[in-house]
Formats: sequence, C-alpha cells, structure tokens
Amino acid sequence: MQSNALETEGFKQILKEAVEVGFTDFSFTGGEPLLTPQTAQRTFDLADFVNELRDDESGGYTKLNTNGAHLLRYQDEIVTTGFTELKVSLDTLDPATFRSLAKRGEKVFQDTVDGIMALKDEVPIRLQTVVGKYNIDQIPDMIDFCAENNIDIKLFDISRYDNALSGSAAFANDNYISLEAISTALEYRYGTAEIKYAVGGYGHPKKVFTTSSGTKIEIRDTSPSAHYSSELCQSCPNYQCQDGLCNLVIAADGHIRFCREGGVDQTIPSHDTDGALMTPQAIRLNLAKAAGIFSAAQNVEHHGALKSSRLHLPLSVL
Repeated sequence: MQSNALETEGFKQILKEAVEVGFTDFSFTGGEPLLTPQTAQRTFDLADFVNELRDDESGGYTKLNTNGAHLLRYQDEIVTTGFTELKVSLDTLDPATFRSLAKRGEKVFQDTVDGIMALKDEVPIRLQTVVGKYNIDQIPDMIDFCAENNIDIKLFDISRYDNALSGSAAFANDNYISLEAISTALEYRYGTAEIKYAVGGYGHPKKVFTTSSGTKIEIRDTSPSAHYSSELCQSCPNYQCQDGLCNLVIAADGHIRFCREGGVDQTIPSHDTDGALMTPQAIRLNLAKAAGIFSAAQNVEHHGALKSSRLHLPLSVL
C-alpha cells in the first residue's frame, strides 16, 4: 500500500508528466507548505520547477496556499519564485478571535498581518476567510481592510467534516452561518455578481463582486450545488459532500486525490505494488484518467449536510 511521503524528485517526476499531459494550473498547499525550512524549500523548488516547465503561452498559474505565519521569514523567496497568487488563510483581524480560533498567540497573528502588508505590493494576495458565528460581525471590517490595501478576499461557509484536518463536525453544526445575507448586501452595493467556477468549470458556482477600487470579493456558499462523478463519488460514504470535485491533488505520498475527504476508492496511485514510482508512461495514463473523470463530472443541486442548522441572519456590509 502506498503510504510513505514522496521525496522532491518523485514530486518532480509526477509534475513533469502532469505538464506533459496538459495540466497548466498548480497550487502548493498542505498542511502548511512553509511550516519548516525543509517543506518551504521543497515548495519553492517545485514551484520553480513547474514555472520552468510550463509553456509561457499556456496562461496557467502557480499559487501558494499558506496560513501566513511565516510570510516574513520567506518574503524574498516568495517574491523570486514568481507565484501568480498568494492565498492566505485568515478568518479575523481581531487578535483575540485569532487566538481563540487558531490556538496560536498574538505574535503569530501580528506576523501574519505584517507579512501580508509586506508582500501585498509584490505578489497578488487573496485572503481565504471561513465565516461562522464567531466572526460574522467582523466581515465588514475585513472587506474594508482588503479594499483599502488592494487585497482580494474569498468568503467560505463552514464545511462539515469530522477529522483532524478539518476539525469537528459538531463545531461546524454549532457555528454554521449561511452566506446568503452577505451576498445580498454585496449585491445591493456592487451590483450583480459575476459567476465563477474553478478552472475547467468545476466546483461550486461562486459569486464574485468587484469594489470600485478593483478588489474582488468571492463568495463560496456550498449550499446550491457542486460537481460530482458518477464513477467516483457515489461509492464515497460522504456523497453528497459539500465540496464535490473542484481540483486534483497530489498528496504527500504521491497519490492523485480527487478531494480531501474521499477514501482509497477516490484516489489513483502513482506507485506500483512494490512501492516504486510508476513509469512516466503509467503516471501520464493515470493523470489522463483523472482528468477524464473530472471532465465527466456533473453539476448537481444539493442541500449540504448542514441544512438543519443553516441560519439566515441580517447583515449590513460596508
């Protein structure tokens, strides 16, 4: 069974074949890609690698997803690597709320905010903000902050998963708030939103509002619909999940994953039964198979696992 973490050269081999197959858009995430000097250096090496491989005419992207705690430490490397966008997970601008949610101290909070401010004129930045009862009253201030500093923001509702990565399903049930009121207030101020899907037209239909200064405010509300594969998703115990299929992931052990919550049936291995990395041809075939499953995914209306606890609250924005 494939389980060991893949070394940098193994990742490069898979990424090389991905570019050969036709993939052009890459996000580096985790875990936290800047957690240690080793993971940070590997992230920069792999991002440099795909930037060199990819045809300049492809129009693809190379994005970094981070919690922001180490932005200042790696400021120079982030800039020179040439990321298309820096996505920073930040649910609040209030230090007390940050301590409560992130279980980290005020120095980490200040380093995160200082890092955003230091990089905002060097690399396009988007805040990734999960909205719940704990921060709903702070969202107008966060949008103001973004508009004033030429930073985009994406607002998420809470996804209900019960594991170490995602947190507690009970926490989600207790803190869920629909983004409908926020969306209505933004539409009143900025007009009809643009509808955006993930690259290739997958994932959720997201609303994007644009301020007069050009700041993008994106709303990812998991309640309306998502894309699912009849081949892949219906065998999953979490079907219909809130996220559906929105991007492929090369996991730490090299597996090609279709989502963060699926089991072994929702992955494609990159190693053979002896634990050795597959041949380049076999990797290309598996990547092409994964792309084919995505291309056949269908948009399905659903009402999410949190339907019974969804709250519609009035909210004035800006």
